[in-house]
Amino acid sequence: MKVIKKKGEKEAFKADKIKRTLQKATIGAGYSVDEKQAILDEVFTNIMKKLDQKGEVKTQTIRGCLLTELDQCEPYIAKSWRNYERKYKK
Repeated sequence: MKVIKKKGEKEAFKADKIKRTLQKATIGAGYSVDEKQAILDEVFTNIMKKLDQKGEVKTQTIRGCLLTELDQCEPYIAKSWRNYERKYKK
């Protein structure tokens, strides 16, 4: 699978990037990764199922899927993610 970046470049999909992002958001929400590992695993599995059928996917699509899953499972982690983006990714 290829990921289409914001500026149009394409790169190989790297599942580890999703895992690291989820872990950072979890820590930003005040949890240890161990405390929320089951939720992270569930969100990651659900995202991979959704993305598995696509040849190419935009980074915004991945982000949207992740936040939707987090909103359902663990809203505090989703909020942490959004706060990080507002602060550092203007």
